[in-house]
Amino acid sequence: MTRYHNSKRSLEIVLLGDIMQSLLNMRWRQVAVSVGVILMSFAGLSQAQECTVLEDFSGSKPNSFPAGWKPREEPGKNVYVVAKDGDMFFVRARASDGKSSGNGSEADRPVKWNIQEYPILSWKWRPRVFPRGANEQSGKDDSALGVYIGFCPPEDVTVCERSVKGQLGWTDRISLSRLYFSKGVGSLKYIWSEQLPKGLEFESGRKAVKVLEHGAPANPDQWVDERVNVAADYQRRFGAQKLLNPIGLSILTDSDDTQGENPSSVAAGDYADFKVCRE
Repeated sequence: MTRYHNSKRSLEIVLLGDIMQSLLNMRWRQVAVSVGVILMSFAGLSQAQECTVLEDFSGSKPNSFPAGWKPREEPGKNVYVVAKDGDMFFVRARASDGKSSGNGSEADRPVKWNIQEYPILSWKWRPRVFPRGANEQSGKDDSALGVYIGFCPPEDVTVCERSVKGQLGWTDRISLSRLYFSKGVGSLKYIWSEQLPKGLEFESGRKAVKVLEHGAPANPDQWVDERVNVAADYQRRFGAQKLLNPIGLSILTDSDDTQGENPSSVAAGDYADFKVCRE
């Protein structure tokens, strides 16, 4: 009888030990999962803190021209309209008819950020309609989607603005020539092209163009995220020793250059969620 009780007690001790070990293992697994969740949360928070919202259009009313922006020409207000996709605000651009309806006019927004601290620009976009027969490299410079970043020394902004509007006087032209060669004035343009291959880069005056995406997407409703190193592109394309901080952000959806051969040419696309980020 004593041997039986001893065996039973030993079995109970073993079972109790197994149970305690199982509980301990479960506890450690729970701790590990909790730690993993916490680390992932910190990683997400850290990543969010690495970027600053430049423009998310949340301060604009739907069905209106975006607040804080200016059309290059007044009829351009007809081209760019704020809309919503779920909780996200965005600009829907549609360019049709002639220049009198705003076709060919950019929407501009003044910006200021430290490009050395935040060299990356990110945004979302999606093309809706590509302008018929467009080829941005051959003179038919129409795109469903285009994003510009403008550079000019702060003390010369008024001259740069008059240049953009085609309002230069003789003294302005002399000043602008000096700026081009000594101060790295110009703009970077990023496009989504139907014809040109992804990654192609070319010059158009003081405008350095880069094709980020090519052709129609498989899902036209799917947003595509872009992330470009504006500082690196600026230094490489303009050869400037000193980085100028950007002074302007522009978007351009247009079909005016292709309407000569295709009067019904239309361009349309959407823009959202512009941010500047650390590298």
